Amino acid sequence: MQGSTLKVEVREKKGKSYARKLRNQGKLPAILYGAHLKENILLELDLVQVRRFFSGSARGDTGIIRLELVGQKENREREVIIRDIQYNWLKEGIEHIDFYEVTRGEKVSTTVPLHLVGKAAGAKEGGVVEQWVREVEIECLPRSIPSHLELKIDSLGIGDSLLVKDIEISPEVKVITNSQERVVSIIAPVSEEELEKAEVAVTPEEVEVVGKEEKIEEEESPEGKKGGQKK
Repeated sequence: MQGSTLKVEVREKKGKSYARKLRNQGKLPAILYGAHLKENILLELDLVQVRRFFSGSARGDTGIIRLELVGQKENREREVIIRDIQYNWLKEGIEHIDFYEVTRGEKVSTTVPLHLVGKAAGAKEGGVVEQWVREVEIECLPRSIPSHLELKIDSLGIGDSLLVKDIEISPEVKVITNSQERVVSIIAPVSEEELEKAEVAVTPEEVEVVGKEEKIEEEESPEGKKGGQKK
């Protein structure tokens, strides 16, 4: 498996306060887990190096990354994929990265971006392209992980849709996302008259504001278990 090398440091401290301290020092907290790891490995990365890494083509076509664990005597180099990236949208920056260690010959599940290709016929007639799915979950060998998937939309007219099953994909890759899930639709344009009617139909008393509080557990893998693999 080919991939670029990213240097990381192993850390012992954890918790939100320490993660905040790292970010204030220009570093990024991360975690490494995998099916064959007895316990998760806490990491910290240089934020400047991370930004440089993602700004270029460093990840390669397969998405495989070689981590070099600085200061560790054994198993210093590990081949991984990125399982999750947590962002702080207010500060426009990365908050945390989850790495998953891959093993040669063993399939892994991960998500890859979905790109729409072409100009929909309906869009040329004034229709609006609505993309409902932007990532697709797949399962395959690490060397077969595509950098992204493509879906051609040239033939779509107003009112037409495409589903996950319509995505062309290599035989080596299995799609986990529901095949009947709608990916993209071409919606008929709304006239100014229809917009005015919609605005009149909604009164202030009918509008309800709902607050939502989110909490991110910084040190726990998405599976909630050490060494767990996403299914």
